[in-house]
Amino acid sequence: MEQEAKTNFSFASIAVSFFILIVLPLTITGVIISKGVVKVGEEATQANLRILDDSQKQSIGGRAQTVADAVAQFLSDREKDIRIASILPRDENSYTTFLSSNTRGVIKSSKVGMVKIPMPIYREISFLDKNGLEVLKVTNSGVASKDQLRDMSDPKNGEYGYEDYFAKAKGLAPGDFYMGPVLGRHVNKAEFDSGKRFNGIIRMASPVFDSSGFAGVVELALEYVHLMEFTDHIIPTEAGMFFAEVNADDMNYAFMVDRDGYVISHPSDYLVAGLDDQMNPVPVMNEGNYEALLKAGTGVMNVREMGFIDENLPRIHSLASDGKSGSFTYTLNDKRIFATYAHIPYYGNGFSKPQGFGWIGMMVDIDRYHHLSQEKVKEIQQKVQRWQKSSIVVVFVSLILLFIIALILARGLYRSIQSARRPDEMVQLEDDEE
Repeated sequence: MEQEAKTNFSFASIAVSFFILIVLPLTITGVIISKGVVKVGEEATQANLRILDDSQKQSIGGRAQTVADAVAQFLSDREKDIRIASILPRDENSYTTFLSSNTRGVIKSSKVGMVKIPMPIYREISFLDKNGLEVLKVTNSGVASKDQLRDMSDPKNGEYGYEDYFAKAKGLAPGDFYMGPVLGRHVNKAEFDSGKRFNGIIRMASPVFDSSGFAGVVELALEYVHLMEFTDHIIPTEAGMFFAEVNADDMNYAFMVDRDGYVISHPSDYLVAGLDDQMNPVPVMNEGNYEALLKAGTGVMNVREMGFIDENLPRIHSLASDGKSGSFTYTLNDKRIFATYAHIPYYGNGFSKPQGFGWIGMMVDIDRYHHLSQEKVKEIQQKVQRWQKSSIVVVFVSLILLFIIALILARGLYRSIQSARRPDEMVQLEDDEE
């Protein structure tokens, strides 16, 4: 009986030891994981269940100013390029090298997610003689043929209708330059909905001089997409994040306005100023034509004309034109709106103080933002519940399997110990018999 008790005690001791060493740690780990999932869920919930408080408004305002400063720096860098272009050797190789060496990344969506791909900053570079005739033009597609060259002494010969950049540039002093408005074909709403996007340029031109004096004008066509990139991928409430596409219907977006009040960058490209098929400016929406143009999707937006929709838009433009930056929180059609604006401090040739180039705007529908936040919270809570259930099932199944394994190991170890003891027991028995 005493030997049997020792045997049972030994097996029980081994089994308990395996339980403590294998099963118990997993149990504790499972509990920790389960609590951790809940804690992470609670933290995520608190992070998303929020209102647009003062600190976040200040953050959005700061972001708008950062973007405005970046736009100003980008335009200042283009000044350097046009001055370099004005002293380049006027040959195909130099112009081709200039185009290929000036690239900048643009954000695109792909099957693997959001990617940034290099894109030439300039669509073309050309040299016009003192009479306004293009004698050399190089584009990203190659060297233009003679029949593609234009006589820009007549502004009506412009690719985008009336273009007077030659006339504006030929009278400038050495080192000065001309920067024109945004030029491009208007994208109507139907085209936008089908995937088409605004594709415009900004003309830059500078006089060229040689030993005999005025020799002509060099022209650059800046790809306007590089300016649109500064605002097109921003959701103001998502600090530090960028998105391939932003839905303006969410009322949580950034945009850009030029010094004349035209919207020149917006998530809805059909609001951007452009030209129709006859190269005439597309009509600006105003109180008289708003409903008709909005329905047709063919009107562009100038914030100075939008006071009948939102009286704060022309007010903001007036303040930004005075070189100011700031924000408003107001109610519009029973919606609480937060709008911040930042003056673009660029004062290159033709962009005098205090107007500068224009301003950056960011707009948030506070109530819609809070509603979307609550929806996100519900989604997080559902995920937490699924993760918690899954972790409990995994831990429970693992416990059963490990308990069985512990019993098997304990039995095997016990048998090994018993086998090792038998010879000693036999020797002891023989000694007792003698």
